[in-house]
Amino acid sequence: MIFQGLLNISSLYLDNEDYLFNSLDQFFHDRINEFMYTNETEDLNRQFSDLLDFIKTELVALGFESKELDHIFLDPYINLNHDDINKKRPIHQIYDVKIAPILYEIFLEKVVDYLVDINNVSPIILNLKSNNFLSLEFIVELKNLKDLIDKYPEKKENLKRYLQIQKKFEKKLVLNKEKIEMLENLQDPQEKLQSLYLIYRIISIFHLEKEFNFIHIKNYISDNMDEWLITIPLVTLKNPDLYYCGLYLADALNVKLEEPKVKNFLLDLYEEGIDEFEAPLVQATDGVYYLLKATFYMKLWLTNEQINRLIETEPKYFETAYLKNLETSQLVVILKLYNLIHARNIEDNIQAILEELDRRIAPEGIKQYRDGFVSSEATYYVVFCNYMRNTLDNLKEYDLLESTISKIYRNLELLEISEDTNFDLISELFYSFEILKLFNCIETPQLIIKMANYLFPPEVVEKISASPELNKTQARFRHLKVNKITGETMY
Repeated sequence: MIFQGLLNISSLYLDNEDYLFNSLDQFFHDRINEFMYTNETEDLNRQFSDLLDFIKTELVALGFESKELDHIFLDPYINLNHDDINKKRPIHQIYDVKIAPILYEIFLEKVVDYLVDINNVSPIILNLKSNNFLSLEFIVELKNLKDLIDKYPEKKENLKRYLQIQKKFEKKLVLNKEKIEMLENLQDPQEKLQSLYLIYRIISIFHLEKEFNFIHIKNYISDNMDEWLITIPLVTLKNPDLYYCGLYLADALNVKLEEPKVKNFLLDLYEEGIDEFEAPLVQATDGVYYLLKATFYMKLWLTNEQINRLIETEPKYFETAYLKNLETSQLVVILKLYNLIHARNIEDNIQAILEELDRRIAPEGIKQYRDGFVSSEATYYVVFCNYMRNTLDNLKEYDLLESTISKIYRNLELLEISEDTNFDLISELFYSFEILKLFNCIETPQLIIKMANYLFPPEVVEKISASPELNKTQARFRHLKVNKITGETMY
């Protein structure tokens, strides 16, 4: 996910990569024919599982590491869906749709690794050459690009650091695997669920959920609803409401809940919020946000009248004197809620928030308060806001990648998983990865060029900027998108 933009850049710059893709298709189609000849089962799930094992074996023979492939093939994109099974799609077609785009990605990632001499990819590149996966023209292109990158040591170092982010994070997870699983044994429900919620969200960015045993937390969520189906004071994005953590993890881990009990709790919480706050939207923004997201999880549809009672807010709350005391992320969440419920007649409120957000953007980054500190949380929400509103040009003068990647490396060094883990640190790490997701999956010319400026020499930026395909991003690997309303990744 965090390499999609990088692969877009390489595809826009390299003219002969289709030869690699076509060669891979031919090679694996031939191998699938051999596989089908020896595999007689009609069970599509079993057949598909056997096919994945077969392809992994072929990839190991080409020089890939088995453990690395195990991580890659945990990606939910590869899973068969109901259409695949019900329509009994032929295995060749399933390969073309489910597996081939992943293979294009992992081979291209090795090509980019080769450009900066990391991860010992020379044997794989030699195997690609000896198996005629690379045309002479493509080999010459790679050599010229590698020589060009060598002339710009700062860009080469940026690219190298970027490419190593995921492995560095995965290594940290492996070292802390037992500690993460032990968090399930914490006695305090708040610490237990909030810690696992934040860590699980980061783990899921890289599709590593299956690397962990969450059976104890699944049992806890199922058997102890009275302990976690409660709300807590001072709810923020860094201090998520306890019931929401439980519902999120239940949804992610496929835990069945007593739906009537949860729905009654949410309706009671709604009434309490209406009674407690004069203007819930701005006085308890994050609480309202979690409540509405929870109703979506539970398919509990509030009426228009109920929603209006949550968001109706007097003009005084949108005056500068009030807005300046709200967090940047809170301001954007208000806009996100407006968008989520298709609110009307709120143009003045939106304009007041946008003007306040403009005051938070500085050369050194985006601040959480007008006179506060730069944060990844604030940066993520401002980038998302501009994506949501189709105004990404507003950010073209700001170098957001440098500060984001520096924060990731710094926070990974500091991160130690325990019952005393700093929520702020985990939250900042999560939002840093979410920023990279936006840069990679939004796929607009503004963000592709911004990423190219940071990672590649100016000659590369010049060529891709002039490419007629810059607005299309039609390369044959996956093109995951980000939902403009929810911010979630769309597969």
